[in-house]
Amino acid sequence: MQKENSLSMECPLFPLNVNVLPGGFLPLQIFEPRYIDMVKDRLNKESGFCIVLLHPKKKVSSKESDLSYYLIGTFVEIIDFNKLENGLLGITVQGKYRVEVLDTWKKKDGLIIGNIIETGEEDESVSLEPEYKNIWSTLKQICDHPEIKKLNLEIDFSCSTSVVYNLASLLPLTAPERQTLLESRSNIKRLDNLNQIVKKLGG
Repeated sequence: MQKENSLSMECPLFPLNVNVLPGGFLPLQIFEPRYIDMVKDRLNKESGFCIVLLHPKKKVSSKESDLSYYLIGTFVEIIDFNKLENGLLGITVQGKYRVEVLDTWKKKDGLIIGNIIETGEEDESVSLEPEYKNIWSTLKQICDHPEIKKLNLEIDFSCSTSVVYNLASLLPLTAPERQTLLESRSNIKRLDNLNQIVKKLGG
């Protein structure tokens, strides 16, 4: 059963060639003035922004207005920031939940603002299904690694959504592969997709 969507809200969009899943971490270097201002504003308001993936196969011109990106993205929060050795602002964000972009407009500095809505996730868990046991066991093995333990991941092993997102965040998936998981509204489809990826990686 699908959970109901939340009310929509305004949120800055950050179109990138990379994406992040709920629960996952993503380090970023910020250098454009509009995004530096966005980060400062988000920190002051103790709020986050939305990362959306640029379409890799669609022609994109140099004009910002011609940027083409997926309308399903991830709302993220800034969990760390510092000045990098190259002088740029470095931040680390963590994905919080999946969102859909309903409409967009631009500020004078070119920053894209979206009207977004949190998309519901399925309540069901299929953790006891035999064909998916390797998904759970692979995630538990990875979580036993000392470096992964340092991340203090909040994983609900009784929830298939939590398991899929966290495992997919830890594996070396491509941005399109992560986007496929984001776009899917079915845990079963996500698990089938991730199962194929794990097998391909030798899991």
